[in-house]
Amino acid sequence: MAQLIKLQDYTSRYESNIYQYPAQYIRLKKENWNKMKHLYEQGMLQQPQEPVESSWNHEEKKQGWKKFFQKEEKQSLTNEEMEKEVNDDLPQTMEELKKYFLDGLFPFQLKWASTTLREKSFVDRSYKEDDRLKYFLQRFPDTYFLMYHPIVVLRQAEMEALPILISPHGIEIIYYMEGQVNGIVEPNSENSWFVEQGDVRSKVLSPLFALQRTESFVKSVWKAYDLNFPVQKVVLAPDLFVKESQEPYSTRYIGRERYEAWLHEKRKLVSPLKHDQLKAADALLKHCQTTSFKRPEWDEDPKEFMEE
Repeated sequence: MAQLIKLQDYTSRYESNIYQYPAQYIRLKKENWNKMKHLYEQGMLQQPQEPVESSWNHEEKKQGWKKFFQKEEKQSLTNEEMEKEVNDDLPQTMEELKKYFLDGLFPFQLKWASTTLREKSFVDRSYKEDDRLKYFLQRFPDTYFLMYHPIVVLRQAEMEALPILISPHGIEIIYYMEGQVNGIVEPNSENSWFVEQGDVRSKVLSPLFALQRTESFVKSVWKAYDLNFPVQKVVLAPDLFVKESQEPYSTRYIGRERYEAWLHEKRKLVSPLKHDQLKAADALLKHCQTTSFKRPEWDEDPKEFMEE
């Protein structure tokens, strides 16, 4: 599961220490997956319980896996009805267990992407139901970092950048193109493209404009820090067929016909975190806008301070 290191202009754990939190996240995720998998294999997942002492924050667990860790109080239900409802929500196969686990991690990731030990940002509720955000996080390995529509500073002006996916070997700036299944995209020029959906043919603004703006931000950061980390632009249209055309330099068009191969290429990557990757992510984070507030003392979790 990719790591959400920046969301809009929210404060982030990763901003405070990009060299600590990625490895810590991978370790905690592995520990808790092994515990959940063991309970599932022992047939004990049906028994809601408080978690054993660990580095996970208790409140995050309650939000993500409420029925796994504790029964909800429902006075109108009998014990049998309540047990049946809990069991109906539990995974029945290993694949369902993996999805159950990843869905439980999502609130935890949102918290790390909107709080530090002493600061917090108020997250728009829409992100909790953002399927595209979940897509980027749940389809890629732990060693990928995601900056999701960060507010960045370019030429002394703020702008909302496109999603930036940072792997151990390079960066991909992604323009996600939606449309009806089996629609056709025709890259026409740098200014406009055509989209055919059923009998309707329409002209749309070329996604290359937005890709180039975000690329300009990334390249300006590279220049400021004398970095040389590969950057590629991607038009991602998993439901649409993209007509064959000449792709601009360092740009890929990933339509329905190439999507599975592209995704498989990402998912099969077996690589540890790289120093150049962490350095690149740190530089980008330094040039993102952050809006946050000091957390009141009663909102600070002593267990979190032990993680520093």
